[in-house]
Amino acid sequence: MSGRILVAFESKPMASALRRDLEPAGFAVDVAAPAAAASQVDPARHQVVLVRAAAGAGRVVAALRQADPTLAVVAIFLDEEEALGHPDGLGADGALVGPRTALQVASTCRLASRLTLARRQLAERARAPAGAHDLTFLKRLLFVEVKRSRRYGHPLSLALVSVDRWDELSEQLGVRARATLLGELTAVVATAMRDIDISVPFSEDRRVVLMPHTGPGGGLQGARRICARVRERSSTLPLTVSAGVASHGGHGKVSFGALVKRAGEALEKAREAGGDRAVSAEPPRRRDRISIG
Repeated sequence: MSGRILVAFESKPMASALRRDLEPAGFAVDVAAPAAAASQVDPARHQVVLVRAAAGAGRVVAALRQADPTLAVVAIFLDEEEALGHPDGLGADGALVGPRTALQVASTCRLASRLTLARRQLAERARAPAGAHDLTFLKRLLFVEVKRSRRYGHPLSLALVSVDRWDELSEQLGVRARATLLGELTAVVATAMRDIDISVPFSEDRRVVLMPHTGPGGGLQGARRICARVRERSSTLPLTVSAGVASHGGHGKVSFGALVKRAGEALEKAREAGGDRAVSAEPPRRRDRISIG
């Protein structure tokens, strides 16, 4: 399957003709009335929207841009004369001008799909705030911190922080609203951290917070502070987080994977208890042999 296209056309015969052009090329096709297209766009499914260049089409394109700025929009013109009447292409990313062939339609949609993919990848990277680090960096830093911990007997803690009921919440939000909310969440979490703590994205709705020189009690206190700051933030959209905390006492061996696993188990307990809370992980069993890696 090449992707899913939303056809925003009033004319059912024209929409059917586009479906006949696209489906043999591997595309799935949904059809919507132009006025309803923006509300029916699904960022998880649609790669391209085709819009008929009729009265009000410019407003349709603008509404689609607001619903999902990453989505490629292609305007469909009946002929060259009609296209020349809209030199800005209605604000779309591209245009198809009749008479058109099935090959032209499919090729244009493939190119538009690539544009959407590239935009979404850039948007994903842009979600990380300035100064944020990736998991690879965190693993390297953890290796250094563990060596320091073992040498000087300093403890460290790791918290896995997750948005409560994220699946339900994300269904209500568009791409831009989700990005804005997650950016706001990152900023709020940062206000609850010390200068020596480091936070990185773990998945869309989860963050890992590394707290050097911090034992179980301090790690739990820091995670509770994060939960409280998120709960008390000023916003029209209520939001809470849960956190699981795993700690290393400064002696023996530990790995990033082992800490995350224990923190994840504690996080599930926090969620099962109703969320909006932090829970400490059980200490590792004495017979466990955990190594760096």
